[in-house]
Amino acid sequence: MSIQLVPNPDYCGEAGICAMRALQRELSKALQQEDWEKVRHLDRICVLLIDRVISANRDDKSTLVRALSELKGVYAGLIAECQREVTLLHAT
Repeated sequence: MSIQLVPNPDYCGEAGICAMRALQRELSKALQQEDWEKVRHLDRICVLLIDRVISANRDDKSTLVRALSELKGVYAGLIAECQREVTLLHAT
């Protein structure tokens, strides 16, 4: 019996942006479904992914700007949804 290691994911350039976009899609989907447990889980993963994308693209600022700008839009939607939920809670 042998153990085969899985190679570390590549977060350089487009690979990093693709990883961020995949997480964004999952986060948006969880938000639409109001699956708050999954939103929390994906948010924790997002912190780790951002660190890895930043580390892998230290010399490619344009990739970092693209990846983080797109993510900013997802979090703006998340904040807006949270504000709506709080407003609804206070209205009842």
